[in-house]
Amino acid sequence: MDYKATLNLPQTSFPMKANLPQREPEMLAKWERERLYARIQETGQGRSLYVRHDGPPYANGRIHSGHALNKILKDVIGKSKTMKGH
Repeated sequence: MDYKATLNLPQTSFPMKANLPQREPEMLAKWERERLYARIQETGQGRSLYVRHDGPPYANGRIHSGHALNKILKDVIGKSKTMKGH
């Protein structure tokens, strides 16, 4: 029996696969055309500086999930501080 028809899933226009290897160069080219990073840097001129110090990667032995958590939190904090005006 095909159970696909029995599922109540939302209908979207999104493709089933992300196809990141094909789509990433397109996204990077679009960001470059729009000068996205440069615009973020220009907007931040004169704002207060937020510095988060980060030690060397994997300094305490073999890589583990804590390293990934640290990098994810660093990214989230950095982006939220940028959006808050730092």
